Amino acid sequence: MKAIALSLCCLLAACHGCEVETLGEQLSQYPSSPFEQRNGELWFPTAFDGVYRYDGATFERFTTANGLAGDTVRCVVEDGDGVLWFATDGGLCSYDGARFTTWTDYEGATSPVGFAEHGHHRDLWHVFVDREGGMWICTLDGVWRFDGERFTRFELRALAAEHEYEFTPNMVYAMCDLGDGALWFATDGAGAVRVDGDRQQAFTTRDGLCSDHVCTIVRDGRGDVWFGSSNGGVSRYDGETFTTHLRNETWSEHNGWGRFLGVCVDARGDVWFGRSSPGGGAWRYDGERFELFDDDDGLGSGGVISVSTDRCGRVWFGTTGGVFVYDGETFENVRKRVSG
Repeated sequence: MKAIALSLCCLLAACHGCEVETLGEQLSQYPSSPFEQRNGELWFPTAFDGVYRYDGATFERFTTANGLAGDTVRCVVEDGDGVLWFATDGGLCSYDGARFTTWTDYEGATSPVGFAEHGHHRDLWHVFVDREGGMWICTLDGVWRFDGERFTRFELRALAAEHEYEFTPNMVYAMCDLGDGALWFATDGAGAVRVDGDRQQAFTTRDGLCSDHVCTIVRDGRGDVWFGSSNGGVSRYDGETFTTHLRNETWSEHNGWGRFLGVCVDARGDVWFGRSSPGGGAWRYDGERFELFDDDDGLGSGGVISVSTDRCGRVWFGTTGGVFVYDGETFENVRKRVSG
């Protein structure tokens, strides 16, 4: 398979009737894979350049100059009313289609400057809307619940125990609902924490998890739970036993035993693992074997930091070398269309 560098306008031509334009520049130096809004618009978070919206014809960039809380955007979600919520390094920010609002009312917390001892509660890594419509945020200073006006801390008891960490002792990368009635939390050093009502259970390397620094948690169509780590490869959990996969043969100071920040299940039920270390590439697991896609297949050589899917079944990759999309046969490097 060969890479084809096309404008995003061309990718959605069947839906929007536009034609291929002159190639443009990469979307951002460090873009993420997109979040697809219910109206079909794509939102691309970036590490330093705010967020891009693509409406099928043009890209529009939003930054702090437009009211965004921070120009580092790590997550976008949509609530039941169609309001978008952004996890930024400057706080939780909502967008109702007309204006951005930053929410700052934290119970019993002040706003430290820079990297505080236990992290900054307004430095967000994930936003999650639960089945009842309740909103949660994962930050460098733990987990908070949001009632539409005010944030209340949610205590993860595993974070109170002494543990090693890469960023801060209270950092939580992400959370998810795997459909079993419990919530799962990916922490920086305290493993993966399962919360079911008042019961909290932490899974760590002592239980067979590949690393205590967990970045993402997903469940595949076969019922297995996958954990991507920042330094130990990935683990598969069948409900009883952890099995480690994609672990490097040798230790690297840059990425430990393997960095996998982006894990995603596609429309076929295959699981994708983005390799964020130098050289990049992504592994696909079909239930029986792992297959690597990299620069030779058209995915580029940049580290893959995020993976997502859209309603058409395509798989998107945010990499340090640009955004790529895979339609099941070919990888395409998505670039901004040249205007004027």
